[in-house]
Amino acid sequence: MLSKNAGYVLEVALSNAKIADEVEARLISVSPADAAAAQAILDLIDENQNQKIEEYLIVALAHRPSGKEIADKVNALVDVLKAQADGSEVAAVAAQFVGQVAGMTTDVTIDADVAGVAGNVTLTADSIKDIDTLIAEAGVALTLSAGDGAQVPTADIVLTGGADASDANLVPAQAAMGSDKMSDATFERLVIAMASRSAAQEFKDAFDAMIDAAQNI
Repeated sequence: MLSKNAGYVLEVALSNAKIADEVEARLISVSPADAAAAQAILDLIDENQNQKIEEYLIVALAHRPSGKEIADKVNALVDVLKAQADGSEVAAVAAQFVGQVAGMTTDVTIDADVAGVAGNVTLTADSIKDIDTLIAEAGVALTLSAGDGAQVPTADIVLTGGADASDANLVPAQAAMGSDKMSDATFERLVIAMASRSAAQEFKDAFDAMIDAAQNI
């Protein structure tokens, strides 16, 4: 969000309060934590204004490339939020080992405490340390969920299957938006359009923060 003064200056520059409010609504500064949070932002946005946002920015900056540079990003944010809000996310999976290796006589189950690829680790056997010790020295949080941890393996124990959370359409939407911040040329055009370097700088800072917030989801 912009300060009251910068918001007013943007409104004057665009000569349309509704479009100025629509642009400002898209200047998020914090990544939505989940689908519900993304949807809450979308509820404040009118996607039907995308074309008008581009048109008004091009006129205000008196330069089509600069106007499109800003419009493309604030409009692409909508697609990123929609991708997060659509509920197609796949939950992260914790790595696990079930069974036994050389040197053991009974099966064990070892689970990574935190889901994700970081749990895909190898417990390197040295024929001296028992399973409990290898788990304690693993470098990631693991739990012996079943079996005898006093056994001394003579072969490595490998935890597999850990996967990070994923979203089939979020990454493509983020890639389409891009992570490039406002160019210097566009910023100078914005300074002229807003007739205030400080207000333009505030807008640029909010614009760049929006890009970070979208890319960090």
